[in-house]
Amino acid sequence: MFEKERYDQYAAEALKRFEDFTLWAIANWPNKNFPLLQSDFDQSRKELSQIIGPKLGSGDEKHSSDPSVSNASQYFDQNPAPWP
Repeated sequence: MFEKERYDQYAAEALKRFEDFTLWAIANWPNKNFPLLQSDFDQSRKELSQIIGPKLGSGDEKHSSDPSVSNASQYFDQNPAPWP
């Protein structure tokens, strides 16, 4: 299976599970005086879109997690050398 197809399937499943969760949470919310609304999950939807969007990648080779794919700018040393 191509990477893009795997990523697309993962994204679709993640969205489906999230929407199922929100429907369950709204239907089973115990405090009927202060009910949950779909808009209560807007921020979570934004965060999920960041996870399954740019962070997941598009299935291109340059986004692949395969260690054999070289990416010279991937690591930047943040620790300076010790003083002599």
